[in-house]
Amino acid sequence: MKTSSRALLGFGIGIVVLVMITIGLVLTLGKGNPPLLAENTPQGVVQRYMIAIQGKNYQAAYTYLAPVDPNDPNYPKGSPIYSFENWVMSAQNSGNTTWRANLGKVSISGDTANVDTIIDTFRPNGPFGNPVNSHSVTFFLKKVGANWLITSPMDLYWLY
Repeated sequence: MKTSSRALLGFGIGIVVLVMITIGLVLTLGKGNPPLLAENTPQGVVQRYMIAIQGKNYQAAYTYLAPVDPNDPNYPKGSPIYSFENWVMSAQNSGNTTWRANLGKVSISGDTANVDTIIDTFRPNGPFGNPVNSHSVTFFLKKVGANWLITSPMDLYWLY
């Protein structure tokens, strides 16, 4: 066998080994579900909200949202009021977008909190486009009794 043929054969075997290792890592890593955080914490509420949305369990997801009072002076004028039906319609119109969320910094101040998240949505954008779009989303929560509820964002804009 010629030296160039041996080099090509070695190169081909190396590529096959790398592809097999990559496939093995993809199939084995990231399979497990992360442990559930405590439901009485802001980060636990956001995590369970996201899990419910991914599982298309909209009834459960909606229970993590704070009821909206348009007469509240802190409620932004002109903001939509999301009834369960309107909210579910917006959630269902998001299509079959594939996404994942990573919880970040949590800040708690009295009966309010915010949870920073990074949400990566995956969409094919052609051979030269970036298929991953990252959104930084901050969830704002308020404590109602012993529970935390999400006050903002109410819509699922990161999925569109």
